[in-house]
Amino acid sequence: MSTATDTYLLLRALVDELARCGMEHACISPGSRNAPIALCMADEPRLSCHTHIDERCAGFFALGLAKATGLPVAVTCTSGTAAAELLPAAIEAREARVPLLLLTADRPPELREVGAGQAIDQLKLFGSAAKWFFEVDVQSADEAALRWMRTLACRAYWTALEGRPGVVHLNLPLREPLVSDEPLPPDGTGRADGVPYVARSRASAQAGNAGGLARLREIAGSARRGVVVAGREERGSRGGSFAQAAARFCVAAGWPLLADPMSGARRGQAAIAHYDALLRDETFLARMRPDVVLRIGDLPVSKPLRSWLADMPDVAQVALDPEGAWQDPAGVLAQSFALDPASALEDLTSAVMEGSAAQEWLARWRGQDERAGEAIRACIGSELSEPALACELGVLLPEQATLFVASSMPVRDIETFWPVREDPPRVLCNRGANGIDGTVSSAFGAAAAGTGSPPAPVVLLIGDVALAHDIGGLISAGRLELPLTIVLIDNGGGGIFDFLPVSSTPLGRQPAAPLLPSEEGAAAQDVYTRHIATPTGLDFSLAAALYGLSHEQVHDLPGFRAALERSLASPRSSILEVRGERAANVKLHRSIWHAVSEALGERG
Repeated sequence: MSTATDTYLLLRALVDELARCGMEHACISPGSRNAPIALCMADEPRLSCHTHIDERCAGFFALGLAKATGLPVAVTCTSGTAAAELLPAAIEAREARVPLLLLTADRPPELREVGAGQAIDQLKLFGSAAKWFFEVDVQSADEAALRWMRTLACRAYWTALEGRPGVVHLNLPLREPLVSDEPLPPDGTGRADGVPYVARSRASAQAGNAGGLARLREIAGSARRGVVVAGREERGSRGGSFAQAAARFCVAAGWPLLADPMSGARRGQAAIAHYDALLRDETFLARMRPDVVLRIGDLPVSKPLRSWLADMPDVAQVALDPEGAWQDPAGVLAQSFALDPASALEDLTSAVMEGSAAQEWLARWRGQDERAGEAIRACIGSELSEPALACELGVLLPEQATLFVASSMPVRDIETFWPVREDPPRVLCNRGANGIDGTVSSAFGAAAAGTGSPPAPVVLLIGDVALAHDIGGLISAGRLELPLTIVLIDNGGGGIFDFLPVSSTPLGRQPAAPLLPSEEGAAAQDVYTRHIATPTGLDFSLAAALYGLSHEQVHDLPGFRAALERSLASPRSSILEVRGERAANVKLHRSIWHAVSEALGERG
């Protein structure tokens, strides 16, 4: 056999085993060195392959797919800086605990550090962002090597998925020739009946942890004023067992449920929708101090909630953390249990049902939440605004929909203004490293995981800076024929910075020099606007036309509702653009917080 035939036999075995383990999707970026990997993936009927010309977009597309499916997604690219383009997605996957398998082609050792083209140091290229790295020897394809490759594929898949999910990086140095005209001989090393070469029984975080459950029952049973804080939890974001178990426990125990929409748990009679606004009021903080806080999933986005938790080092705060995520930047957790949240909450609910739960504590939280909601609705009124968009999406999107939210202001508005619903849609966001990079590509990745017939709709809520940052991701609309509704808030720059002290510093308000003497109006911008807020000045209707999306500018709430309905029913991707003003948005938010504080003071 030729060297190329050996290579293809080994890579075919690798891809076959990934599919046997359960992999459903792979992302391919074009290149010469990774052509054998790409061809083997494309030839595997159990894989849906999505091709991207930009490796950075491919990485974030795979990230969105893996978030939406909960399964590892493979990404392959050629050698050199193409592999380095996957780093941002690898970092986000590591921090957000998303399973990815990165298969980077490389030059063989004899072509490294000798001036060969497209050869960089790819050994452990992703550093600590990778959960596991392995340099794969792809040479002789004898029976022993094929068995070893199958074992390696199983190990890579399960390592990415199990425990704390994350990134596995396999670096594959491939020698020329990279193509073979010979038909591949059959490979009999795979197990019969299509099962993986190495079957894997996933351990339950509940198994053998009776002592932890008993201690958790003891802590919960001693609480007179308990609170559950629920953050991003991929297993609950679609309303799974975790989200429903949290809602049931809180109702039974009389504990308020402070649930980030990304948890899927903002549901049920105990859910508090407006905790972000409530926890800004000092009087409320003094009156509503708990004696136990049960924390599940990631910390929510809300800064007032994070500050509230950080300011209670003397309160018993315990976490259900089966993946060892250690979500505790303030160092106030007293105990962390490696227990499956859904099972542990069901156990606690059974214990509560055996006794009696005091509901007065929950009733006080709900009463304050209702007052806050009335004040918020009065402030928002019937005008189209950024808070109004968050409210509308929370009401209008069907249960089977997915809302992908950009970082910065959109995700904060969703947390602050998202309603309590018994059937909330799934909410996803790249909140591992909290960056805006790759947001468009990740949303298209979530759309590629669409289920049902027709596929469940996916909506992206994003600002103008984040869209400009990943504007190349729009190419997935046409190339991959994916429907995505993009709700674009174009408020002339990064609106979140207007809430920060940097927006009002004397230095920031000094006039900025024009970029070019010929630029009219450039001198009218101040330093803050030019260098921090960074308005893009882009006409996004032209971007929509370039990438084959429809575009519609929306001017009022009835128009938004109608445009959203049309877009969700369309097989095409579309941009629904809402123009706004940063200063007006800051004023509205501050008036909302003030109105909530006034409402709590008047009737608290």
